[in-house]
Amino acid sequence: MKLIFFLGAGVSVPSGLPKVDELTDSIFSKAYHQTSYNQFSPGPQPDPQLEFADVTTRVRQLLQLLREHDERDIGRVGYSSQDKSSSGAIFRGTNTTYEDLFYLCQQISLWGNGLVDNSLVTPLMEIIERQSGVLLIGEDTMARMSNLASLAEQACFFIESVVAGELRPKMMAGFDLIDELATASWIEQLSIVTLNHDTLVEQFLMQKKIELVDGFGERDGDVRWYADGIYDSDHSKVRILKLHGSVNWYSFPVNGRSQPAIFLGADNEEIRDGRGRQLTPIFRRPSFLSGINKAVAYQRGIYADMHFRFHQLLSQCELMIMSGYGWGDAPINFRLDTWLDQRQSNTIVLLHEKPEELVERSLVMASGYDAWVRCSQLVPIRKWLSGVSLSEIRSHLVPARLAPQA
Repeated sequence: MKLIFFLGAGVSVPSGLPKVDELTDSIFSKAYHQTSYNQFSPGPQPDPQLEFADVTTRVRQLLQLLREHDERDIGRVGYSSQDKSSSGAIFRGTNTTYEDLFYLCQQISLWGNGLVDNSLVTPLMEIIERQSGVLLIGEDTMARMSNLASLAEQACFFIESVVAGELRPKMMAGFDLIDELATASWIEQLSIVTLNHDTLVEQFLMQKKIELVDGFGERDGDVRWYADGIYDSDHSKVRILKLHGSVNWYSFPVNGRSQPAIFLGADNEEIRDGRGRQLTPIFRRPSFLSGINKAVAYQRGIYADMHFRFHQLLSQCELMIMSGYGWGDAPINFRLDTWLDQRQSNTIVLLHEKPEELVERSLVMASGYDAWVRCSQLVPIRKWLSGVSLSEIRSHLVPARLAPQA
């Protein structure tokens, strides 16, 4: 049988990686300094002469303004004139996340480049400009809004830098079920589809000496170049698709084009290929997707390929184990909803201590949860991945006669 294991950020928590709210706190509290226009590094600014030019403090002030505006808005939407009250943003939490902030900053940044296609961005910028005081530079409103766009662009770089820095794993815990599935003789193919930027799963499989296909070729010096065709040519049992990118993905200019690669070293200032040639990444930050508008990026480059492969998997597989996913990605939710609707046999075994909580986070889950559970297309297992063994869920995967003891 072919099995999809769909993972979200929650599976990384037992390994000590931060949750979304903790990452958001780090955006405002952890010591970081600017090293270039588009790069920020951990720690205070080491060069006193550069402190004046370092925009880190200004970026955080802007993010605070945007957070205050966003959290006011969360409580105001859904206003009813009948009972003079607001429902609030039904499928959002009460607190703004780093993903929300990234999206707002990205929209403001696009305004500065003339690329924004949302007419609500200009009024938002006018509000922020009036509230910003001495934060912005410029002789008139339009000049200050232009400066706001530039600062918002750097805020995007800052958020990406902090998230990448905070997601460096220090340990691995809670993945024993993956090992059991990868070594079970009755599973023909295990496809791990993950929205996580971290590399915990890959490191765990490497530690267990389990071969996997990840869409990248053999080592070439300090990198492994992206090679989508390897999914077709390599018949290893375990494969992984990272739909949101990874903290070890970088892009390099090759023959005038951007070529993704996994960086294997420790110092991205010194990268060489197998022939000893210097490689300079287009950005010093890794390549992963942030914000709530990721669906646009799903259509380009390596991300389009990964999502195409995911679409292929959904047409080939009838069973999915899911853990750690909060159902906060609308395009992914619609794809899962469509998959469940296509065949009665398509089933999600959901590992979650309180699965009902997901109903409050997603319109798709709110609409389908009860019906899916009734018809056994959604099978809730009230445990996290870290607390589940294969023997506990074996009966939900295939009939017992097809699943001999490993």
